Amino acid sequence: MAKMLHAETVPSPRGVAGASWLCAWAFQMLMILTTTPAMTAENTPSEPEVGTTVLIKRHVTGTLGSVERTLETGFRVYRNELLQTGDKAQAELKLDDNTKLALGPNAELRLDEFVVATSSDVKTIALKFIKGTFRFITGSNASESYKLETPSATIGVRGTVFDLYIAPSGDTFVLLHQGEVELCSHTRTCHQHKDEGWIVRATMQGTVSASLKWTAGLVPGVDVTHAFPFVGHKLVIDPVRRLTHSAIFDRALDPITKGAGQGIQRTLKKLAPF
Repeated sequence: MAKMLHAETVPSPRGVAGASWLCAWAFQMLMILTTTPAMTAENTPSEPEVGTTVLIKRHVTGTLGSVERTLETGFRVYRNELLQTGDKAQAELKLDDNTKLALGPNAELRLDEFVVATSSDVKTIALKFIKGTFRFITGSNASESYKLETPSATIGVRGTVFDLYIAPSGDTFVLLHQGEVELCSHTRTCHQHKDEGWIVRATMQGTVSASLKWTAGLVPGVDVTHAFPFVGHKLVIDPVRRLTHSAIFDRALDPITKGAGQGIQRTLKKLAPF
């Protein structure tokens, strides 16, 4: 049996040409054997696990260093991993401190920092919301443990549930559902947002608005259903229908929909991405 296996694995060469072929074959096998362990080590995440995906719809990826993977429901996610959703995609996560996150279509989020000190009471959770739409629910940590950043603002939280939209310009829109949010621009202009069902905007130029409702011209080409797709929907991480799109939309400032009544609600439902 040993002779048969040897004959099948390494054909018997003859003459000088056969000897050259055998050397080339041996060199190829040596390269495979010496490089395989390095490839395996490279693909093993060096960062600690920080949470779990509880829902994945359509195409969602995670990138850690130079390695990209397609995520599925039940996968663990890692510190410093970049999460990206595709068209009409959705991802929901539960971090290990019970912080909950949802990502809408074409969103990007980096799990920037997740630190647990020797004392279980001292933790740091830093998240970078890069683009797209999100829902955020605070976990079991103290409010000062959270460091939330967008291209135009930092967000402080206190017992909070909010939706977040980052416009193509980089402007940040926060829709408050519960609790309290402090929204500060990069010029340190801040607004203490306590008005549930209202939106606050931080611009790339450094201004922060008072509480407002969505209007048709607020972000050109973007309707309220695409800015806040989770409104009115139950999520795995948040099985409560929060608000309606008509409740956060100011019809009085929109001549097209002014006085449309319940018709606008039906229209908004049709426009929703999922």
